[in-house]
Amino acid sequence: MLIRRGKAEGWLQLDTKALKTWAEASGITFKNASPTAVPGRGTGLLADRDLKTESSLPTEILTIDEELVLSGEAVRRHAQFDKDFREVLESLGDFGRRNLMGHATPRGAILSFLLFQASLSCPHLEERVGVHCAFTDYVKSLPSELLPTFWTPDELQLLIGTTLAPAVSSKLKSLHREYDLLCEAASNTRWYNIVSPHLSFDDWLQVDAMFRSRALDFYGSCMIPGMDLASHAAHERTNAFYDRADGKYHLYLMKDKELKAGEEVCITYGDEKGACEMLFSYGFLDDHMDTAETLFLSLNIPEDDISRSAKMKIANCAPGFKLIDISSSFAPNINDPANSTQDLNEDDPSSSGTIDWTGDFIYLLCVTPSDGLEFQLAQTIDTTSEPELQATFNGTELPEGAISLRRLLAASDKWDVYCLRAIVILQQRVFEQMQVLYSSQEDMESVPHGEGTDVRDVCYEQAMKLRRLEFELLEKAYEDFEKQKIELAETPAVKKFLAEVNGNVGAEDDAIGSSESAMAKRSSRTNLKMWMLNPDISGKLCAKSGK
Repeated sequence: MLIRRGKAEGWLQLDTKALKTWAEASGITFKNASPTAVPGRGTGLLADRDLKTESSLPTEILTIDEELVLSGEAVRRHAQFDKDFREVLESLGDFGRRNLMGHATPRGAILSFLLFQASLSCPHLEERVGVHCAFTDYVKSLPSELLPTFWTPDELQLLIGTTLAPAVSSKLKSLHREYDLLCEAASNTRWYNIVSPHLSFDDWLQVDAMFRSRALDFYGSCMIPGMDLASHAAHERTNAFYDRADGKYHLYLMKDKELKAGEEVCITYGDEKGACEMLFSYGFLDDHMDTAETLFLSLNIPEDDISRSAKMKIANCAPGFKLIDISSSFAPNINDPANSTQDLNEDDPSSSGTIDWTGDFIYLLCVTPSDGLEFQLAQTIDTTSEPELQATFNGTELPEGAISLRRLLAASDKWDVYCLRAIVILQQRVFEQMQVLYSSQEDMESVPHGEGTDVRDVCYEQAMKLRRLEFELLEKAYEDFEKQKIELAETPAVKKFLAEVNGNVGAEDDAIGSSESAMAKRSSRTNLKMWMLNPDISGKLCAKSGK
């Protein structure tokens, strides 16, 4: 626990005065605000005087030299003159350039660099290692954040039924794999041999929290010292914005905003972030947040779906859907392509009311081979390689998986039928999530917390707020989906589909008779009507009837 020990013993900390001295010496210019201790909040960026924009040019609050921005490029630049770190970075191989899923990202390199820099200040090392730089003291300025990855097992139990519970579980597993990978890859480096007696998994949690709570996706994923002193405030309470020009990063007062001397400079960490993501990445929920805003629910293709494996392989999207509270002032603009995973259609009856949703995976649950969905193996030009799985819908290929499928369904005259199927499945999934939250709520509320317990008050309060906000959003979604079902059932496409099914039933009844096989046929047709509303029922009914 090198980092935790350093914070406790003081050799990995900077007080406010030392922080400002370091910042100004390293390329940060404070123009109208200064780092100041905020009671109960750590260090914030507070206005030195009354501020307002009085001309066409925005009022500048601070500037940061480009060389001080911690990015993948900055990490590689440091490796050029630090032999010990270069050895570590080279040992990481792809982990320094990609995540565990293979996607290009500087995260692995930046986290390793933060850990390396933290170790340079440790007075307990048997010999010196590495080269000190501006980032050595920057790490000292970063406080330990109480993200859910640091919660105790008893505190994590409070998240049962929330969408944060699986997210934290998955994150912890991923972090364990990353830490093991780091230790194995760097095991033969000089740095690791000197520092490893003082390292633990907690240190990897610490640098992950430092990066996750401060990273900005601004000209690439990076950390911007000085900029990260500004607190978060959403929407109308945001009073500052950042930009880049002339080799520097700038923080400006927003137009039409005013700050009194001593008031905090606030940027937004992302107005589109929901309650789950805020607590996951930053360790707190905005005091003004009165809705979960968005939440992501997973979806599973039934085990008895004969096409399950093939659907999962060609999906090409996350296996779930996002609910969006469009009645919230906090909600993102879903018509902005940057905030949407699908081509939204104003005439789409499945996206009306106070709740909207995105996610193309659902459409794989809405169709079967009887609708025209087919899979086949196609041999590639290279005959030595494995055949590729090719998906088609009514003869048209699906190069983008579920995305392509949704676009074809939207162009079909049965679009409302498919929408109804989707809404039925989504509503059922929402109901299941509500059940887990509701059934565990009483136990969660009775958990002892505070001094003398294993549950800290702040964790209890944040968990209870998240549970309430997510349940309220789920409840709104359930009611909204119910209205959408009724509306869709009255559409011409759905009525036509039902009429065709009922017509076929009536025409055959006399010829079928009343034999046992006839009863089976009638049961089969009943299942067909139910399948029109919810294809997931199909497999379950067939299983019960022995088919």
